[in-house]
Formats: sequence, C-alpha cells, structure tokens
Amino acid sequence: MKISYNWLSQYLSEIPDPEETAERLTLTGLEVEETESTGSDFQGIVVGEVLEVQPHPDADKLVVCHVDTGNKEPSQIVCGAPNVAAGQKVPVATVGAVLPKPLPDGTPFKIKKAKIRGQKSFGMICAEDELGLSDDHTGIMVLDDRTTPGTPFADLVGSSRDTVFEIGLTPNRPDATCHLGVARDLAAATGADLKKPLDNLPEPEANLNDGTIRITDTDKCHRYVGILMRGIRIGQSPNWLKNYLVSIGLRPRNNVVDITNYILHELGQPLHAFDYKNLAGGQIDVRSYDSDITFTTLDDVERTVPAGSLFICDAEKPVALAGVMGGLNSEISEQTTDILIESAWFEPVGIRKTARSLALQTDSSYRFERGVDPSITRLAALRCAGLIREHCGGTIEGISDVHPVKTSPLKVTLRKPRLTQILGVEIPGEKTVSILNKLEILTEPSQENGETKWICTVPTFRPDITTEIDLIEEVARIYDYNNIPDPERITIANPQPVPFHETFREKVRNAAVASGLKEIYTNSLLPERLLDAAGGEHTVIPTLNPITKDQALLRTDLKYGFLRSASFNFNRSVPGVRFFEIGNIFKKDKKGGSWIPGIHESTHLHIGIAGKNHADHWKESARDVDLFDLKALVISVLRQLGLEDRVQWKVSGQGLSLLASSDDNQTRIGTLESAGEDWKKLTDVEKPAFTAELDITLLEQLAEQGSRRIYQPVSRFPSFEYDLALVVDKSVPAGDLEQKMYETAGHQLRSVEVFDVFEGGSLKKHQKSVAFRLTFQDNDKTLTAKDVDPVIQQILKKLKSDFSAELRS
Repeated sequence: MKISYNWLSQYLSEIPDPEETAERLTLTGLEVEETESTGSDFQGIVVGEVLEVQPHPDADKLVVCHVDTGNKEPSQIVCGAPNVAAGQKVPVATVGAVLPKPLPDGTPFKIKKAKIRGQKSFGMICAEDELGLSDDHTGIMVLDDRTTPGTPFADLVGSSRDTVFEIGLTPNRPDATCHLGVARDLAAATGADLKKPLDNLPEPEANLNDGTIRITDTDKCHRYVGILMRGIRIGQSPNWLKNYLVSIGLRPRNNVVDITNYILHELGQPLHAFDYKNLAGGQIDVRSYDSDITFTTLDDVERTVPAGSLFICDAEKPVALAGVMGGLNSEISEQTTDILIESAWFEPVGIRKTARSLALQTDSSYRFERGVDPSITRLAALRCAGLIREHCGGTIEGISDVHPVKTSPLKVTLRKPRLTQILGVEIPGEKTVSILNKLEILTEPSQENGETKWICTVPTFRPDITTEIDLIEEVARIYDYNNIPDPERITIANPQPVPFHETFREKVRNAAVASGLKEIYTNSLLPERLLDAAGGEHTVIPTLNPITKDQALLRTDLKYGFLRSASFNFNRSVPGVRFFEIGNIFKKDKKGGSWIPGIHESTHLHIGIAGKNHADHWKESARDVDLFDLKALVISVLRQLGLEDRVQWKVSGQGLSLLASSDDNQTRIGTLESAGEDWKKLTDVEKPAFTAELDITLLEQLAEQGSRRIYQPVSRFPSFEYDLALVVDKSVPAGDLEQKMYETAGHQLRSVEVFDVFEGGSLKKHQKSVAFRLTFQDNDKTLTAKDVDPVIQQILKKLKSDFSAELRS
C-alpha cells in the first residue's frame, strides 16, 4: 500500500522528516518496506508564450517556435507537438533544467542547447507526461491565458516532489488502509495533533424519497448512503489533486472520479459515482442473485459473476458489482450532469469470495475484504459531495441513509497490573490513557479491589481489537518496544509438563524416521474428481468455496497424497520410495467426533512404500516391494513405541488389519493393503504400491495405558528350539495360531516364527501346513526336551480344541 508523505502531512500539526517518519511507522507496526522519492520542484521550468510558429525547413513534422520566456529576447525552440500554436501559454523547460520524467534508459532528462535537423533549439515545450503530471502525451500542455511569461511553473502547480512509503499492511489493520488511518498512528507515536478533514461538511436539507434506495440483501449490506447531485461539470481535476493521485500510482481521469479515489485513499471508504440519468427509475436496489449473472464492468470486460454475489441494481438491471467495480452501463462521461454518490458497508467475506472468483482485486475490494468503518459511511459521502460541489459545481439535492444493521462500539476492560505484567515495565496511567485516546480508544477509569483499570470503548474502525491483550499490544507498539528495558535478571519457572499426546506423536515421528522412512507433508484437500473414490457424498466433506476444482474436498485418508508424491519421484527416475505422513482426515459422521457437529476428524499415521525395495546392486538385483516389506516397517515402528506385543494381526481381504484387544472386544487400529489399481491410475503410479494407515489416537491410548515391556537381564542359560508343523484349514490365520501359543505356553516361550507354509501333496484342498519354530528359554536353568515337551503337549491340545489343528506326520 502506497502512502504519500505530502498527503500525510495534511492531517498532522507537525510531521518528522520522511526518514524519521518511515522509522516511526515501522516501529508502530506499519512496516515501511520501501521509500521512493517522486516528482519534481520544476526548477528551470517557466511559463512561456508562443509568439510565432514557422514550419521547419527540413522536417515536415517539426515546427520552429519563438517563445517569450520572460527574458529580453525570445527563445527559439524546435517542437514536434501537433497542437502548438501562436498565442498559447505553455510550460517551457529552459536550458539546464532536468525534467521529472527520466529518459527510457533511466538517466536524467537534462535540457541542453541542441541543433535539430539544422535548426537551433534553446529549450523544450513540455507535455503533461514529461512533467510527471499524467500519462498524457497527445500534445503540449496549454496553460491559462492569464499567466505571465517567465513565471516559475512551480508557482502554478506547486512542487510535486514527494516521498512515497510502501507499507506492508497486515490483514488485521483495515483502519490503516488510508492516509488518515496512518496519520492517526503517527500522531499517537509523535504526540502531534491529528487534523481530521471532517469539519464543515455540507448537510443536505432534503432526504431522497423512501423508495430511492432499498437494501434487499441486508446480510451482505448493512448500510448504504446515497447523495444526489445535479448540474455538475465534468472536467480536469485541480493540479493538487492530480499530484496526490499520481504520487501513489493512480492515473487521473476526471474531477468526479478523481475525488472519489481521493476520498478512498484519504478516509479508507470506497465510493462510487453513478451517472444518474442511466439509473432506470432513479432507484438503487442492493441485492444478490441465485444464479450466475453476465455483467460488463468498467474495464469493458464481460464477466460471468457467480451466484450469491452482491450487486447494485437500478429498477431494471445490475449497474455495479458491489464492493468490487462499477458497471460500464452507468459510468461517468463527459456528458454527465447529474450523479448519485454511493458510500456503503458491505460484508467482507462476500466481497472476498466475489473478487477471488473473478480474479479481480481493486482498491475497493482490498478495503471491503478487510472491513471498512461503518461509522464513516455517511461522513465520507458528505466529504465527497463537498469537494465535488467545490471543484465541479452543481447542487446537492438530497441524501438517503439506509442503515438496517447497526454496529455498536465494543467495550473492553484493560487492567493496569495485567498491562505491567505482560510488558514487564510499569507505564504511568496518564501515559496509557494518552496513548489510547490518541488512537481514539476512549477510556473510562475504574477501581475494583484497589486495582486500577479502564473501560475502553473501541471505535468501529478497529475490528481487530476485541480482548484485553489487544489493548496491551496497542499501548506497547505506540509506547515503542525500544523503550521497554531488558530485564536485569530472568526468573526461571518450572515449565508445565508437555501433554502426553504431544510427546507421543513426536515419538511416532522419530520411530518412523529411525525405520528408514522419509516424512512428507501433503495437501489436505482432494480434487473434485475423486469424490466417488474417496467414499462418495455420504462420507466426503466438500469445501464451501474451493479455490480450484483440484482443492475441493477434505481428504478421508492419506493415501492420495502419498501416491502423488510417489508419482512425482518416479517421474524423476527414483526407483523406490518409503514415505510416512502424520495428518488429519475428515469424514461425515452424525455422531460427530470433533468440535464441528457432523464431522469426524482424526489424526492418522500413514506409511507408504512403492517401486523397488532398493536400487540395483552388483551383488543383488532389486525386486518390487510387497505387503510384507510394509508389514516389517509397521512392526519396526510399533516395536520402538513399545506396542509390538499389544497388537494382533488379522488377514483382511487382500491385506492385513492391525487390532488391539480390550474388554473382550477388538478395535481396529489400522489396515495394510495394496494401493489399488484405481487409485494408482488416478495418480499416474504404474509401479507396485502398498499403504498402511493407523489411527494415532488409538495407538496413543494403548501407549498411555502403559507398555508391557519389562526389563529382564540376559539369560545366562542357552535357549531351546522346537519345530512344530501343524495342519489346519486354509482359513485359519497363522497369527491366530501364534497368539494362542503365547497365551498357552507361559513366560518360557520367548519367540514363535513361521518358517514354512505348504499346500498340496497329501493334504486336502482346504488344508495347509504351517511350520513354526518355537524358542524357549529360562533364566534359572538350562531347558531340556523333558522340560519343554509338556508345554508342547498343552499347546497342541489347545490348538486342536480351538482350531482343529493336527500335528503333521
């Protein structure tokens, strides 16, 4: 946002030099990112009178002028402007003058004696753009006939030299989107008096008819002020106004439009002027439509405006896109004599949606999106009407102020002890009150239990101040953080213990990294085309106002992000990937499950592998990853979390489920499975891919209950291995057999491993043989077959009872 130093100085009783001003503004939080010196003091540029114009003997498009510049003898100047004529008063840059506009290569444009096509030239007759007054280069600038040759040009237009500050404005400061708002902060920081341009405003004697202005959509428009003016004259703006607008990068258009732009950058209230004769029925209706509307804006572009956008309409048609841009069908032209001035308050979210959907941000939408002051709506309109009457003529016929939704100032309490505690320094009460009052935050002192506090009335132009800490920040930034001394000593307090869920999730992250996985962060939004694949409309939650169709749905799992990342790597010749991500997923759920009704939000750990298990090596060729590679990684993570012995595995379809048992029921913690051909096709992954998704909240609950891992010294006695081959039905998972062995054998059974699976041969079609290696060990003695055999018999008996398992002969 650009702020002119000259313009800013209008509103202050005194102002520091530009360099100090930039520093003070930055210290108050209005960071000046860049300063730029602009304009000129027009040294060496004077008023000249063209006495004679003769054709150039050697150039058809040039003429030789004799110009009276106030010296004894006229100056000969060669000119190529098509509109130069004898008798004109014109600005002349004399020899030695430097024009405000540099040469195309950026070097200063210094006027020298010259010979142009054989004719001597002593100066230059200037156009407006060469003087930095506008972009007009159609011809030389013609001055008022009453000016005297030799008069310094600066006496006519004033110096245009200025310093422009580029302020990096944060979104929470809508009050500082104008010169008056910036001046308010600067006045508070320097102690200068703020001079508001809101005195002696014209007050119309009549009100417009009740039906002139109507607000149909009161949710999106809380206030609309209209002032009708008749008999105005459209023309050029005065030079002081042009200079201000040009200094901040605006192009002057005509006196009415320039004044509305001036008020916008002065007070922060966007305005618009309609040609009243183009308003059908002489009426205004602020409304929105249920369907898309085709509308041509002032830039002569036909746009399709989405349903729900707010329009300013007359009795027949839309005439402006509310808060964004006016319509071509009601713009001000040279023939305009009657105008309706609009000053309104529009709801920020609606304006933001409209501007973004059309990729059309304007000076008006920039301010409405942040929230303009509803209390200045009428004052800004009256300020505009007064300037138009002064510089464009005409009369004010009437005003209409429709205000269906009123905004009251917020009252917030500030406690002096709390202010001292937060800032670490005691600021005198008088200084605190002075700072707040300078910011137009009115204070009323109060006492409670011997504690000083102030009841602060926050003006409506500061919607960002809602709590006590906001007021403390206001006092601190104006008091200047540099004035708050460093503490002489630091008191070390015992920190609060970190919540278990935070430490656990960090442990999960560390365990995944230690297992050789790389962490990824992916977008929580899915493309619109994945609606069915992600679970359908009964499960998937769409966003209300998606930025693009590729970011329209909330994800229901983390698979898509992994596959997109894998595809990205494969396209760059990476042979295989091993990724993990910790992120939230969202699903529709009538029971809720999160702080938003009807939405279940949970945190998941996703582990994904794809491609090759390792790069090709001279000793071993690479192979494709499989489900067991993924299972090994999941087991590695669980083992480091101390949860390996607290979960069970179960075959589920073509994948595996991870279960936790509690109180005679099992809870599914997660699943391991192939990514699926449909998902791989949607993400352009052509290599094998497997994904595991675990609910971290359930893992956390298991971990919080305490791990079963207990330290035991390494046994001094050797282990005893026993191989066992069992014939069972193919439907029986080996994991269930393994779990039952642990439950039956007791503490001496240290491990169970599957080392062979056999089908066919003498076995029946529905049978399979699973061979286990059982390892026994005791801390007090060396185990023998005599010790182990009774345990084996118990195991066989239990497995036969529960699974009809037979010992393979």
